[in-house]
Amino acid sequence: MRNVSAITGILLAVGAGLLATAAFAAGTRKGSGAKEGGTLRLNVSNTDVQSIDPAVDYEFIGWALEYATCLKLLNYPDRPGTAGTVLRPEAAIGFPTVSEDGKTFVFTIRHGLEFNTGEPVTAATFAAAFNRDLNPKLQSPAVSFMGDIKGAQAVIDGKARKASGIVARGNRLTITLTRAAPDFLARSAMPFFCAIPIDTPVPLASNSLPSAGPYYIGSHSPNRQIVLQRNPNYHGPRPHHVETMAVTVNANLNQSLLQVRANQADYDIYPLPSTAGAQLSKQFGVNRSRFFVHQTNAINYLAINTRRVADVSVRQAINNAIDRPAIVRQAGILAGTPTDQILPPTLRGFHDVRIYPVAGPDVARAKALMHGRKLKMTLYSPNDSTAQNQAQVIVANLKAIGISVTVKPMPFSTLLAATGDPTEPYDLVLNGWLADYPDPVDFINILLDGTRITSRNNVNVALLNDPKLNARMNASALLSGPRRYAAFGQLDADIMRTRAPWAALYVPSVREFVSARVGCYIFQASQAIIDLANVCLK
Repeated sequence: MRNVSAITGILLAVGAGLLATAAFAAGTRKGSGAKEGGTLRLNVSNTDVQSIDPAVDYEFIGWALEYATCLKLLNYPDRPGTAGTVLRPEAAIGFPTVSEDGKTFVFTIRHGLEFNTGEPVTAATFAAAFNRDLNPKLQSPAVSFMGDIKGAQAVIDGKARKASGIVARGNRLTITLTRAAPDFLARSAMPFFCAIPIDTPVPLASNSLPSAGPYYIGSHSPNRQIVLQRNPNYHGPRPHHVETMAVTVNANLNQSLLQVRANQADYDIYPLPSTAGAQLSKQFGVNRSRFFVHQTNAINYLAINTRRVADVSVRQAINNAIDRPAIVRQAGILAGTPTDQILPPTLRGFHDVRIYPVAGPDVARAKALMHGRKLKMTLYSPNDSTAQNQAQVIVANLKAIGISVTVKPMPFSTLLAATGDPTEPYDLVLNGWLADYPDPVDFINILLDGTRITSRNNVNVALLNDPKLNARMNASALLSGPRRYAAFGQLDADIMRTRAPWAALYVPSVREFVSARVGCYIFQASQAIIDLANVCLK
């Protein structure tokens, strides 16, 4: 998923998914004893959402809200643990039928689904959503996940209005790919492809958005507040206990923590201050009542702009100079584990090769790679205190090897907009990435394939574009089973050893703190955040 603030594989066979579907009830449902109604008071410290448009938003804050609002073809159940990571049909009546060559998927859409406005949800609704994502005027990051849909490139290039491989007839949606893709079902469950009204303009022209999931966005006052309302036309199995979610954005991080502690706010979607973990774990324990810690598929990293820092030896020097344990310490207790690789160890395909020092910097090796050069660089980073402390560690580390770094802090949503433009004059970016779905494609191909670089909303922040590596990434994505994971494990090692587009920093943990009012807590593992739709008030 997704860009995450720097502070903070399972591929499903269709047949196995069908057998498992009946086992997954919704989270906490009406009639279970959960209190109904009321207003859940949420904060988002330091920033606003990137966008309320699911075709545009590509970060963890917006996706947390979209998990409560979106209706998808397939979705993840409101369940804790591994049960919450297994796809099940949602708008579709079952998993799609798949052609023998693995290229064509036919979804049958349920009857009776409606937006909060009363507009029906049909196969045409989803076809329109897919095609809207491809509209070049939108510059949606979804296109990174749609290149293998037949006819998609013609739409992206402005040569067609609709992809020939997306066809809606009656209640059937047919999607045809140019090649077999083992990860297509997981991709189809991303919020980019959730149901939105057929006539939704490009770009979005309103500060509200109808939805067909448990909630809809009633209003958005940029840089002030987002209000989610319960969808009166939603009659599906997903939970929807509270009547309203009032989200205050751009809150003060430390003040927000005090508000949650005093039960004046219920939860802050933005990560906790670095010092909070020690205090909260002592007072409330871990994973007992109010303070929770979870491991997830994510990586925090320092992206290096390969267009501006073109010499590989300099990028390798940066990797050797970085003090990864010191950077983790800035994020506080239980914050994560140092790493020097692209793939997190929780993901299939990870193989520990230890290319760069993870226990502390190797300054002598870094200086040798610099060959006495003196350089100046600009570092873009989030503006919260943890990120700024981490940035100062980087400044000190690189100063020791002859690189003078100027830090340019900014709100997270602003950071995403700036670094999404490949012409922006940054050299380094303090960033993080949370898996869209549990597969190495989502880290290596999405973040480092040069053919996916876009003029807006770009996520290959390192701007790496190596034709040989691009070809290997695409070939690996076509593999299945052990061969797939072995290929990606080797790519991980080769990219970091020979190209060094990042200095991978650490694998973060998710730490969450809720008010005493919050009941029905579920950590939704596929989203790597609290399940807001499942929350009830005590």
